[in-house]
Amino acid sequence: MARITKPLTNTEVKHAKPKEKIYSLSDGEGLQLRVKPNGSKLWLFDYYRPFTKVRTCLSFGSYPEVSIADARSKRKFARELLAKEIDPKEHRDENDLKKE
Repeated sequence: MARITKPLTNTEVKHAKPKEKIYSLSDGEGLQLRVKPNGSKLWLFDYYRPFTKVRTCLSFGSYPEVSIADARSKRKFARELLAKEIDPKEHRDENDLKKE
């Protein structure tokens, strides 16, 4: 059974300091904040691809350009796509091609 993770607060995200190695802070349901040694903070969604069952990550952008609320809404949309057996990364790439 999956473990329930306490959601991150805005203060925790702001005060996440860089360390010598990359580390992640989990927000739950696959959403993570990855903190790099140079100080950058990236929102990532960890999931299994629907048909191949291979684990992969989908980037939502960097903090503070993408807030916690924005990252959570993008996670919700990605999980809705996964429930319909649609790969969120492929869906995003297809939509980017249509815009060009």
